[in-house]
Amino acid sequence: MRIDGRQLDRAQRSAMDALADPAGSDVYLWGPPGRGKSWLVDAHLASMSRKRVLRSHFHEFFADVHRLIRTRGSLADALDALLTGLDVVCFDEFHVHDPADGQYVTALLDAIGTRRIRLIVTSNYPPAGLMPNPLFHSMFEPTIDLIERRFRIVECDGGVDYRASRADRAPGAWLCPGTHAQLRSVGLRRPAAAERTTVSPAGHPIVATRARAGEIWFRFADLCATATAPIDYLALADEYRRWVITDVPDQLDAEPAQRFANLVDVLWEKRTEVIVAASNTPDSLESAGAHDLDRMRSRLRQLPMA
Repeated sequence: MRIDGRQLDRAQRSAMDALADPAGSDVYLWGPPGRGKSWLVDAHLASMSRKRVLRSHFHEFFADVHRLIRTRGSLADALDALLTGLDVVCFDEFHVHDPADGQYVTALLDAIGTRRIRLIVTSNYPPAGLMPNPLFHSMFEPTIDLIERRFRIVECDGGVDYRASRADRAPGAWLCPGTHAQLRSVGLRRPAAAERTTVSPAGHPIVATRARAGEIWFRFADLCATATAPIDYLALADEYRRWVITDVPDQLDAEPAQRFANLVDVLWEKRTEVIVAASNTPDSLESAGAHDLDRMRSRLRQLPMA
């Protein structure tokens, strides 16, 4: 089987068989980053006609949920507004890391099931790997059981990271160590002290070293070592199409590393130009206790090295 001229590996063929199931079963595709899960879902959706489909990254969907809770008054009403009239819902990067997320996911699965909407998700985690924190995992086990009963679960891992093996490049650059000369090589100059400003995309103030004309600069510590969240990144990515993130260290504490992973998810989904000035390569980024680092590194490797 081939799609867009590419020969599918055995795991990808199994995934396509599940997606094309005439019964329209819910599908849970999981596996390491770069195995083509989202690409396969794209190909399947392109083959569908006359279906009302919502395709969303998990971060963006829950930002919409939070926004609608404020205007509609309840989670049930927010989900009703987002799901009414749909035939298929697709989520990329499905994950559950904390109890609040778990409560929302449980309510979401109930709402989708009640409406008989087909649900397709991609994830780097098997269902049993959701909510990995042992302090909270048992709280989520009933929802894991529901997923394992309701979904057709397919491991998508042919052993090849196609994102790394192809010549695909993300817009932007990885500058190591981020000297003035390297910045000039991609048409940039470091901001002057007078350009320092504060942005508040979702009500939370964040210090930027420059924010003008569609371009925004942050020091890693200002952006990821403070209490920022995906809702901030989503709002800023709509306004600024070029991001420059400087002073990224090798060793990251767990919370800043998780924020950086969430940020990379958002910027890749928005197809934002990203320039990173770091002390080492993407593969050197390490953190104990953070999730999604393999996916983050896989995406950052797509940035041309300068």
